[in-house]
Parts: sequence; structure tokens; C-alpha cells
Amino acid sequence: MLQYFFKHEYHPVFMKGYVPRPEYICNVGATSTYMPRTMHSHPDLVEILLVYEGAGIYIIDRKRYTAKKGDLILYNSNTVHDEYGGNGSDLCTYCLGVSNLKLLHLDKNKIISPSLSPIVSCGDDFNEMISLFQAIENNSKGLHASEITVPLSQALIAKTCSIIEKNAVSIEESNSPLTMKVIKYIDEHYKEDIRLKDIAAATKISIYYLSHVFKADVGFSPMQYVILRRIGEAQSLLINTDLNITHVAAIVGYNNSNYFQNVFRKLFGITPGEYRRKWKI
Repeated sequence: MLQYFFKHEYHPVFMKGYVPRPEYICNVGATSTYMPRTMHSHPDLVEILLVYEGAGIYIIDRKRYTAKKGDLILYNSNTVHDEYGGNGSDLCTYCLGVSNLKLLHLDKNKIISPSLSPIVSCGDDFNEMISLFQAIENNSKGLHASEITVPLSQALIAKTCSIIEKNAVSIEESNSPLTMKVIKYIDEHYKEDIRLKDIAAATKISIYYLSHVFKADVGFSPMQYVILRRIGEAQSLLINTDLNITHVAAIVGYNNSNYFQNVFRKLFGITPGEYRRKWKI
């Protein structure tokens, strides 16, 4: 028999008075690409993802990253990101969404310092992390679900903090200052009727040079980024509200509901209504 004695030194992770609240857990398998999420952000949530199979390319806070099996993907609140993992290989992830998170060393609803890369390898802790995700998933329903999933989520967050301390690396700036300025402008104005000439005027650069530099950094044009931001926020509204399609379209900057639905169908092969029904199955 092996017996382990616990050290009674306590180093708190969470700010006193804050209890992290698990809002949802997703298990996204390789066959779930019919429900991709494009550019969006969460104003009051942290998301912790674990890649448990395959690999993918993510755009997080205006930068490209590659994530593979064994990596954590960490999204602070208000961080613009996609969840498609485009150009990946049989990508499978767990995702835990948490609100009311306040760590001692970070602002509310932040899981990682902005100076660190949001992709962090679990290393030897991978099996423990996937077990925690599975335990939360298995106990997410039932009369006493919250009593089980809240402490499990706290354990997962604390373990994530430990992994960050051991394995996180400093962020590397990959985009030009111009591209960062353009993306910031689009993020602030994408719901308005903005055109390429408006972006060029705001950044005080020619349309041609703006388009050339942006596409070289990001991989697509500024106006394509506008579309991805609009559709990404539309997806959040489709999933999290019962607003009708016309209202959703108007909120994200489309005055013509039919045009919005055509853009959505072109991106994902299904209508906004079909997307909502598939997500809520």
C-alpha cells in the first residue's frame, strides 16, 4: 500500500469572493465541421480548449497559431478568435466555457497573460487534463450537476494555471503594425457600413498597399475579415438567443436579410436557420 501525505501549504489561485462558473462544455469531433465558428469574441467568458486529436490552424487576437494534440488553446474574454482550425488534420477538441473567473494575478475573466502565447503544451499533464474534461462532460447533466462540475472546473482551471507556469512561452509578434491597426479598426467598426476606402482612410494608407500587406500577414483581404467578424458574431447570436434571422442580420451590419443568408450559406453550405437547428440538437 502507498500512502501520500498532503502538504498543508496553501497557495490560492482564485481571488477571494469569486467562484468560477462553468457555462458549457463542448466535445467537438472531427465530423463536426458542419458547425464551424468563425471570428467572434466572448465579453464575459474564458474558454479553455484541449486538442485531443489531430491539429489545426487558429487565428487568435489577430495572430496565426498552430495547435496539435496535447495543446491547450486559451481564450481570454474579448479575445477575437475562430474555432474552425482550418487546414487541420482530423481535429478534435474539448472546450470549457467559464464565467466569473478572477485569478489573483489577472483581470476578471482572463486565464493567461497577454504577453504569453495562448497555445500551451500540456506535456506530461495531457492525460490528467483530458480526464478532467471527460469528468466534467460526464457529469454535466442531472440534479446535482453543478455540485460536481463546479469543483471539477476549479480543478481544471488550477491545473491549467500550473501548466501555464511550466510550459507557456512568450508571444511572438507576427503581424506588421499596419495590419494590427487595420484589424483593430475593423473590430471596432465591423457592424457599420464600412468599405475598403473607409479602412484605408482611417489608417492613412493607399487601398492597394493596405490590401497587399494585410493579405500577406493574415491570408485574406480586409473585407473578407469584415465578413468573418460579422458572421462570427451572428453565429453567437444564433446559438445563444432566439432572435429572428432578420434581427440577427441587422445587429451584425446587414440591412438585407437575404444577402446575409446568402453570405452565410456561401461560407458554411447551410442557412443561418439550419445552422441554429444543428447547433441546438
